[in-house]
Amino acid sequence: MKTAHSSFPTVGQGPHLLGLLWLLAALLLLPAGPAHAQFPATASQTLFACNAPGNQFGVQAFADGTGGAYSVWIDKRAGNNAGPGTALYAQHLTAAGVPLLAANGQRLFQTAGKDIFGVKAVPWQSGMLVAWVQGGFGIGGDTVRCQYYDATGAPQWAQPTVVAARTVAAGVIYVSPDALNVLPTDSGATITHALAVGGGGDRLTFNRVSFAGKRRYANNQFQLALPFSSYYVTTSDGGNGFYVVGGSGGLGSALYAQHYDLFGTAWATGVDLTATGAKGRGNSLWRVARDPANNLYAVWGSDSGDVFAVKVTPAGALGWAAPGYRTLSTNPSRQSSPDAIWHNNALWVIWDDDLTPASFLSQYLQKVDAAGALAWPATGVLVNSLPGVYTYPKLAPSDNGAVMAFYSTAYGEGFRAQKIRPDASLAFAVNGVPLHNVVVDQPYVLDYVPVAQPNGSVQVFWASSGAAATGQDICAGRVQSTGTLLGTAERAAVALGFEVYPNPATAELRLRLPAGPAPTGLRLFDAQGRQVRAFAGAAAALPLWGLPAGLYVLRATLAGREVSRRVVVVGE
Repeated sequence: MKTAHSSFPTVGQGPHLLGLLWLLAALLLLPAGPAHAQFPATASQTLFACNAPGNQFGVQAFADGTGGAYSVWIDKRAGNNAGPGTALYAQHLTAAGVPLLAANGQRLFQTAGKDIFGVKAVPWQSGMLVAWVQGGFGIGGDTVRCQYYDATGAPQWAQPTVVAARTVAAGVIYVSPDALNVLPTDSGATITHALAVGGGGDRLTFNRVSFAGKRRYANNQFQLALPFSSYYVTTSDGGNGFYVVGGSGGLGSALYAQHYDLFGTAWATGVDLTATGAKGRGNSLWRVARDPANNLYAVWGSDSGDVFAVKVTPAGALGWAAPGYRTLSTNPSRQSSPDAIWHNNALWVIWDDDLTPASFLSQYLQKVDAAGALAWPATGVLVNSLPGVYTYPKLAPSDNGAVMAFYSTAYGEGFRAQKIRPDASLAFAVNGVPLHNVVVDQPYVLDYVPVAQPNGSVQVFWASSGAAATGQDICAGRVQSTGTLLGTAERAAVALGFEVYPNPATAELRLRLPAGPAPTGLRLFDAQGRQVRAFAGAAAALPLWGLPAGLYVLRATLAGREVSRRVVVVGE
């Protein structure tokens, strides 16, 4: 069954009253005082989405469409390698960091005596679709399962759907970094994973599931033998098919791209991304992105110490002039661990670089347009020069065409963020702002996910490094587009007694004010951070006519402090 409404956007559906009322209910749970959990205002505090005993890791996260986010993770609070088995849990945090599900998360799934080796979660219909690899402790994955959950974490199918299962004793379903993926389609979703058959011969494998949870193909019907192993990444083609990029995992390996449509039909010939010399590196991080024209972009590190990017068209041809790839930095050093996103009509790529200082890793950024031209100097732009080890930087979109970069540093400098504008200038202080500097709670290597929000802020969810007594925990933080960790305007409004009503509102909005001077600079912003109204003063009624239904923020200055209140407009 389906829930009637939730905070998740549904493809093809516009705002409606019930959905907006649900949104208001969530907004009313925003912090009304210090007793409520919320995103920390300083880097020395930790917000735990979960700090239950036992290790929590493998975090997934995505925006809820209203300024908050959901996170899903693998959880061993019930014991490791025995007993009730490994579980999946979820939490929903509002834009202020207030948890809406059970303390330490809502349990999604658990099977006695079974382990979970990987998980992928995406927003889907009115909830989320979660896929995972499950098997015996110490044996490896033997099934791939998926389940549709509503916004409260309640399963919507009678049982999880098994989309793949091991059929021979020697076969193990692998979970390489991005091998497990969930790709929504207009008829349900495609789930990709990796399968080793008969003790070798790794295959790209996928199946489809309908909105009702029905598996489309027979077990392991598609075992696509490709010129690479289970080290690969997949991404949607913008429609119902998907791209795959990967390599053999060996030194100087070739990298290939292939495409499959909804029915598993592939290009006649895969694209060799490295035929002209830009070879890959064993077990490198390969990142993919897609532009609005559905061109594929692949980024990877090489054994030579360079980071490369390549474009592949939907027809299966290299999209840039010879040699087909672009070298993103000419620094005489070693570049590694790239991350890439398509944003503001360009491919943005960040990587670790041991140029400055020597033997440690700094982060550099490059931007490439659709024609393959580098936007910035051939060395790239220095984002952070504080020394770090295993920094694994990641990118997320921000406002005004900018991006935010996230990276770990050494010597107590912490987990940090920097905002880079389209002209390559840095919006925050040199080397970025500390997001978190409690050593035992900092992210564990790659196990973190930045979640971009429409107003330019970014929430980040991560698994900590595993300190006693609780082990690995799921932590969260938020960076505003201005570089502060949490906007204090909402808290100030509560403290000063600045209120708005009715909420939801239709034609007008009224203010309830404390005694003293009236607020000034009253302005209304939409969910994308754009100003849509400016009010001359604190009138008895603020008109809302002509505004589309949705979430808005009313901002003002009161008693010398910036204040804001969220408003739901439902229209007339």
